[in-house]
Amino acid sequence: MLSDVTTTLQEIQEEFVGLVYKETILVGHSLENDLLALRISHDLVIDTAVLYKYNRGPRCKIALRVLANKYLSRVIQNTGSGHDSVEDARAALDLAFLKIKYGPDFGSPPSFSRRKLSSILHECGKRSSLIDEVFVLDRYSDASCNSIAVFSDDDALSRSMKEVKNDKISFVWTQFSGLISYLRKRAEDPEKLKSCVAEAIALKTCDRKTARKRAKQICPELKAILSELDKKIKKLYDTLPENAMFIICTGHGDTPLVQRLKKMLNHREETVDSRENIVHALEDLQAQAEVALCFCCVKH
Repeated sequence: MLSDVTTTLQEIQEEFVGLVYKETILVGHSLENDLLALRISHDLVIDTAVLYKYNRGPRCKIALRVLANKYLSRVIQNTGSGHDSVEDARAALDLAFLKIKYGPDFGSPPSFSRRKLSSILHECGKRSSLIDEVFVLDRYSDASCNSIAVFSDDDALSRSMKEVKNDKISFVWTQFSGLISYLRKRAEDPEKLKSCVAEAIALKTCDRKTARKRAKQICPELKAILSELDKKIKKLYDTLPENAMFIICTGHGDTPLVQRLKKMLNHREETVDSRENIVHALEDLQAQAEVALCFCCVKH
């Protein structure tokens, strides 16, 4: 894509400085990525990734295409040939105008979403059990629910199977951490990290058919983890009573990889690859990491 480009980074920086003055307000989405790529610092910024807060906390951001679709009724980034910078800029500017027009609370999650689910269920006369690691329980549980600390996926499965049989419990939450543990370890391994970056760049440059084929290739270690996860989910489902609702949320994608790469760029660490390659790969990796799936069924 960039093979015929002769413009240097210095030339782009000089043109940027000629267009953007100290008093200029930059408007965009996740502008830190662009400024990092340009190696430029600018103080006056309106970032729609920050303006439109995600109810899962400040570390999570809503994709520009999602915001554009939701608040502008506009479909962007759907050509399959990369982002249109003009299209993205207009979307970010229009989203910023909505905040200016309707106030800072426009697009913010409703206040009830910040309350703990266990408290809401308790007010409705329903008792719940939260089964997870201690730090998760500290954040999401309270006196209105059963807080059950576990230290492994096997323990989480065992306790969950017991709780779903309890007629006095209306809602049971648990989490299997095998996959995220694998992703965290992979993100800290220099060789695997380099391989992930190379794969992301390769997927950006190959055709769609090849990209889909390569995306389906799973390493044996990850395949074993996913297989074990499937078995646990099936065991838990089989334990459910009739007419129980079963909800599976995948959470986000490979956030450890994205966070690790951002940390390397922000702190200018010794990188496993060139900064240009990391910035190039990070855009797609972040978009992929923002995707989550939810499955829901009722057992009959």
